Formats: sequence, C-alpha cells, structure tokens
Amino acid sequence: MTDKQWTGRTGGTRRMQRILIAIFRKIDPVWLYPLMAVWVVGYILFRPIERRGIWHYWRYRQGKQPLSAAWHLLCNYMEFGKAILDRFAAWAGRPMQVVVRTKDLWQEMVEHPTASVVLGAHIGNMEIAGYAIQMPKPVYTLVYMGDTDTVNTNRQTLFERKGLHIIPIEKDGSHILTMHQVVDEGNILSVQPDRVLGGIRTLTADFMGEDARFPEGTFRLAVAEQVPVIALYIMREGHGQYAVYVYPLSDGQYTSDNHHEQAKELLQSYVRQTEQMLRLYPHQWFNFYPFWQQ
Repeated sequence: MTDKQWTGRTGGTRRMQRILIAIFRKIDPVWLYPLMAVWVVGYILFRPIERRGIWHYWRYRQGKQPLSAAWHLLCNYMEFGKAILDRFAAWAGRPMQVVVRTKDLWQEMVEHPTASVVLGAHIGNMEIAGYAIQMPKPVYTLVYMGDTDTVNTNRQTLFERKGLHIIPIEKDGSHILTMHQVVDEGNILSVQPDRVLGGIRTLTADFMGEDARFPEGTFRLAVAEQVPVIALYIMREGHGQYAVYVYPLSDGQYTSDNHHEQAKELLQSYVRQTEQMLRLYPHQWFNFYPFWQQ
C-alpha cells in the first residue's frame, strides 16, 4: 500500500465540508441521497485504485460473478456514502440511534476495573459510538490526523464530550509510548488495526481466503501488557440507526513468553470475528484500496 493508493482524507474541500454541516442543521441527510448517488457513480468511474480494491473484495473474496460483483460494488459505495453523511449529520447536531446488541459484554467492558484494549475495524462506522454514547471511564482512541481541519476538529470536539480522547498517530512512532501509558493507567485503549501505514512491522493472516497484512504493534502491546482484548463493531442498520457489537477476544491471561506467537493468535481471533461481521454486513467493507495486495 502506498500513499497514492490511500490518503486517509475525507473527500471535498474544507469549505464544502462546512457547508454540508450547515445544510444538515436545516435538513435531514436523506434528502441528499440522490445527489450522493451521482457522486458515487463519478467516484467509481474516476477513482480506479479505490474501485479496484472494492472489486477485488466482491469478485474474489465474496466470490461473486462479474455482474453481481458490479452491483454489490455499487451498493458498497452507497453504504459508504450514507455512513459519511451520517458523520457530517452528527457534527451538525443530529442525533444517531445507537443500540447495543451485546449489552452484557458492553457493560462488562466499560465497567472493567482494569485496562482493556478495544479493537475495531474500518467496517461500519465506529466513530458514531464516540458521538452517541457517554463513556463511564476514559477511553483513548488512536486516530490518523491527516484529514482536513474540519474533520479533525469536529471529531475531537464530539469525542471529548463523550469521554473519548484522541491519540494522534505520529510519524516517529511516539504514539506507541502513549498507548502503553494509557493501558498502564488502567484506561481503555481503542485501535483499528486493519490498515498498515508506513514501514511498520506487520503480521500476516488469512483473511477471507487470502493473506493480508496487519500492524503487529497493537497485538504485541495487548500481549505485553497482559490486558483483556475486545472486538467492537458499530454497524449501520438504517437511516441514522446503528448497532453495537462487542465480542471478547482474550482475557489477558497468557501462559507463554513468546509474544510474537501470542500476538499472531490474537490476530487470528480478531480476523475471524471481523469476517463474521462482514458475513452479516457485507456491504460495509470500507477499505478502499488493494487491501490484499499490499
């Protein structure tokens, strides 16, 4: 994966993004769906790298025939567009309906007396939880800050209102020390370890029938700190409606001193759970680059 393949930036200029927020203070995002459909078609036609990544997902990882894969590709882009509009609607002050499907596990996670590591993924819309759910204990989330000022500022403002704090990804890797400090202090650390940025160490796992690379650091940290690990997914179920799923991946008790092998086992659990969520919500795969060709 190169910077030319994935930039991590939300589309549109800062001015356009601010106008969109102002519009959503007046009207419901659903009225912009027809306009979004036009944008989606243009995006598919003129952004071949992103299209190639989603095509591979549907044609080869989901095993669809060409015509079916093309239709699902379009649906995938539409779901992504709706998730982006929901993000801007939340910044405009519109409420999101968030239902926790696994309530017992959610309560156990947020009330756990010690630290824990929460692993998400770029499926669904994990940000929405940070806008809609008040956390009873501090949560620190690792965030790529290379987006526009409009996105970064609105995200941080709404996160802080709900008890979430941002750890920016630093080029020199200093955020790793901050992540360890968060866990050492007994807080929740939230990471989405399904994108590889720069020349970092990685682990390889079979993901949906083909090898893919994942950053090793998060899994090694959880093993080294001996803390519970939870998978968390926020999946879109309708207009402004989301469901929260929580699954335990590890209780933090490791018997071996081989952190590399333990990290690989933890990655396997994370991969299997993410695959399960994609079976339930296949159109909410939002890694728009050649994920399996890094």
